[in-house]
Amino acid sequence: MSGHRRTNAAAAAGELPPTLRRSRPDRRRAALATRFAKTTTDVERAVCAFDYFRGAASRRHPRPDAAAELVAAVIGQLIEAGDHLLRMQAREPLSPRKDTA
Repeated sequence: MSGHRRTNAAAAAGELPPTLRRSRPDRRRAALATRFAKTTTDVERAVCAFDYFRGAASRRHPRPDAAAELVAAVIGQLIEAGDHLLRMQAREPLSPRKDTA
């Protein structure tokens, strides 16, 4: 098979012509919204958002230098947020205080 061919049968089957299909960013954003709506915890939402970001970052970009800067900035913010969460956990007492009442 030399390649994928578009036929009138595809149009008759209800497929939209290529010019009327949703673009890749629209499809990916819709998939993110669907998956994000199914999440129930903060960790699941973070994983979902990171997967979306990772998928977008792995694609080829017309301006690779600007994309690299954006990816570096996001990674820096993620690490900073992780450090902040770990500091908050370190301040938490290891065991709850027992009331002597």
